[in-house]
Amino acid sequence: MIAHALSNIQKQAECKTEIVELKAHQNKKTIANMASGITKPPANKSLKKAAQSKFSKAAEQYNSHANVQKQAASDLFKLIKAKSQNKNKLCVDLGAGPLVNTHTLQNEFGQVLAIDLSLNMLKSSTLKSPRICADMDNLPLQANSVDAIFSNFAVQWSANFELLMQSLYRVLKPGGQAYISTVVAGSLNEIKTAFTALDNSSHINSFNTHTYINQSVQKAGFAINSSQKWVYTDCYRTPLKAIKSIKAIGATTQNHTNTRQGLLTKSALQKVCNAYPLINNQACVSYHVVLLSLQKSITKFK
Repeated sequence: MIAHALSNIQKQAECKTEIVELKAHQNKKTIANMASGITKPPANKSLKKAAQSKFSKAAEQYNSHANVQKQAASDLFKLIKAKSQNKNKLCVDLGAGPLVNTHTLQNEFGQVLAIDLSLNMLKSSTLKSPRICADMDNLPLQANSVDAIFSNFAVQWSANFELLMQSLYRVLKPGGQAYISTVVAGSLNEIKTAFTALDNSSHINSFNTHTYINQSVQKAGFAINSSQKWVYTDCYRTPLKAIKSIKAIGATTQNHTNTRQGLLTKSALQKVCNAYPLINNQACVSYHVVLLSLQKSITKFK
């Protein structure tokens, strides 16, 4: 199933995609094509490179800090309907990171292919599973080749969410399912509020609205089985720990260019911490997250 899903990306252009691990029974020609293969360049190469670097640096500490991500994954798994035929299906874990959700997916689906932009994230797991280091905006997958896609806390880093949804629709088989959680507008407002005491520059990522998310998936052709917005909150003893928490999971990556340059001085950081809004003497970080259950049309090809 996996060998069939992988595309011959030697015919495409510009930046390498790496195979981290593939099962022995896979087609050797496909492996050779992927190992030396080239894909289209990211829509914004500088931002993509920054994202890759920051998530790679966060690989070792990711699991111990990704509390909200684990909560969202738990709720996202509840949207998957257990079916005996799933054991014959291929699922892609998109934005798999250190494969924290891949093991659970292996219990549900016959084969699971993990894809992530960060090579270090993929290498940090000892789980036996095929994995590919690749850009979600340049998926090395054939059209109509994947039965299901699972993506937790990842697609908000896409350079173009609307085009990504079209790409996911393309690679899914007719009737295929997509289970996606994505961070939306309203997230990290506590940190945004704290930094307004310093300047008017952007210090957090900008995120799509829930309305835009729904419009984009429908425009791609998906039927929306479920689209729910949740707010997940992590609380810390000090504002400094709250601010550092997003760095620990690689989430300081800016998905836009309107950002303040340079490191904060000690006095500037103290000013930000003093302005951090507290709840019951705790510094909280909230994430507004949309959980999606989507389905590709059984008859329509795109």
